Amino acid sequence: MTAKDTAMSYFYRITSGHRNAVRRPERTDARMEQIDRVLREKIEEANNNGDCIINVGFGYFRPIPGDAADELYYKEYKMTEHSRLRKLQLKEAAMDIAFENWRKEAGHGKNEQGKRKAGRKRTCESA
Repeated sequence: MTAKDTAMSYFYRITSGHRNAVRRPERTDARMEQIDRVLREKIEEANNNGDCIINVGFGYFRPIPGDAADELYYKEYKMTEHSRLRKLQLKEAAMDIAFENWRKEAGHGKNEQGKRKAGRKRTCESA
């Protein structure tokens, strides 16, 4: 059985409700790491295409609307995702600032280098 086949067997066992959560594969070796990665990719794909699968630490499940615990877990999941998104936005903003500063420094360096070359030309021409 391939890693993808095994990951899909995990995926197809994911059902509704926190009481039926499917635990992530134990990542004991490289093959299990691959299975876990394929499973997470499949869940991401499903969630981007109209599904709602969450994991708040004890396994994957589809939260049931109206179940108080599932609604609480869904809210917790969304808060975690929002926090990740905010951290990513802050990182991107910091990287943009650093990149733009480098661009300015490079432009400043080119201007200074051009001034030095122009100054040498005048010095050489006047000699």
